Amino acid sequence: MKANLINEGAKYGLICGLSAVLLMYGSWAVNVTTFTNVMFTTTFIPYMIIILLLGGFSVRKLNGGYLTFQEGLKFNFLAYAVAALIIAVATYILYNVIDDTLTEKSAQIGLEKTRAMMEKFGASEEDIEKQLAASGESMKKTGFKEIIMGTGLGLIWDFIKSLLLTLVIRKEEKFEDQ
Repeated sequence: MKANLINEGAKYGLICGLSAVLLMYGSWAVNVTTFTNVMFTTTFIPYMIIILLLGGFSVRKLNGGYLTFQEGLKFNFLAYAVAALIIAVATYILYNVIDDTLTEKSAQIGLEKTRAMMEKFGASEEDIEKQLAASGESMKKTGFKEIIMGTGLGLIWDFIKSLLLTLVIRKEEKFEDQ
């Protein structure tokens, strides 16, 4: 039985998207500092990659142990696209409907962390001020336009991750000459 790549990609995208939303809203419910720390940390913790690896191996198993590069890429990128859409909607709701001061509060915490990190690495006060000014300017609001831009740029990175994940999960059938 062949796996339906659209259904499987959508299913695993839903799992990834809901996981991200749970982390986002759960950490926000604790407090803004926790929210900011979790959002920063989840950028580097590859929980979605782990979910998609498990999903990809499952899809390959459903396909009789084989998965072409094209099928794997279709599955992975669809999952990332579904997750990105869910995350974009949830982000807009959180930042603009539930807590419209969240951008300002989390930006302030982020700037404090940036200053502390730069001081730790021995950056000059002038360099720190330049970086904080540039970062502060980009953190003014989290509106529809910013979320769409972020999602679009994120999908480019997600496509690259999809390519790499596909290299891991694919298994092509070998045809021998007669």
